[in-house]
Amino acid sequence: MTVIFYTRAGCHLCDSAKEELERICRRISFRIEVRDVDTNEAWVEKFGDEVPVGILDGRKVFKYRVDARRLESALRARLALDSPPLVPEGS
Repeated sequence: MTVIFYTRAGCHLCDSAKEELERICRRISFRIEVRDVDTNEAWVEKFGDEVPVGILDGRKVFKYRVDARRLESALRARLALDSPPLVPEGS
């Protein structure tokens, strides 16, 4: 499971958001894919005024600041989709 993290150099909100993502990552296992918006014109157009931005499964899960509870909830919901049923089928 991967959170795509759009950021840019010199962005203090981005630095804080990355620290929060790393804290959450210690509680819930996921990968952080860091993308500098300023390296891709399409990303600048889409996210340039909103960084930091987090994307999970194509959906924006935060912008500007990480709401840890909301993000953890989204991550746990995603994990539940990936988990096998607790009771075998046909039981």
